[in-house]
Amino acid sequence: MRRGPRRAAGWLAFGLASLAVSCGAGDDAPVAPDPGAEPIAAQADPVCGMLVRDLSAPRAQVVHRDGSRFFFCSVGDLLVHRSAPSPHGRVEATYVEVMDPAEDPDASHTGEHPWSPAEDAAYVVGVERRGIMGPSVLAYPDAESAARVAASHPGAAALDWAALLAWWNERQAG
Repeated sequence: MRRGPRRAAGWLAFGLASLAVSCGAGDDAPVAPDPGAEPIAAQADPVCGMLVRDLSAPRAQVVHRDGSRFFFCSVGDLLVHRSAPSPHGRVEATYVEVMDPAEDPDASHTGEHPWSPAEDAAYVVGVERRGIMGPSVLAYPDAESAARVAASHPGAAALDWAALLAWWNERQAG
């Protein structure tokens, strides 16, 4: 029973497939259905290493093409992660916790908040927050809520998802 050449061919195919995935190839493969947001447990933020559940909302999570899920203690860390190449393939789904517009941005809000697909949420930048590393980005369930919060903080701006990504890219380029 000679299996040497077949086994070698199998290992070669496996190695090439692994190499293609690790190099980001396969981005044209079919995408699995949207997996939905998951609750925060004991995840560490891959950008800063902090325990996500201990930090104030809004927090975020992404699911990559290979199914890997990462949680972030802030929308700012999410933006850092999204702007770096990943061995897990491109980001297929992004979720953010949305805050109630009545919540004080300076208060701690570590309890669970509703999750929203990132492209459906509205954002506020330019509000100083204590205890938040990186740029402060607040997330709200709709544009009207974000506009109300931005109007009550001088220098703040309300943005949709596309404008937030453009704002981030501009910050990185400058």
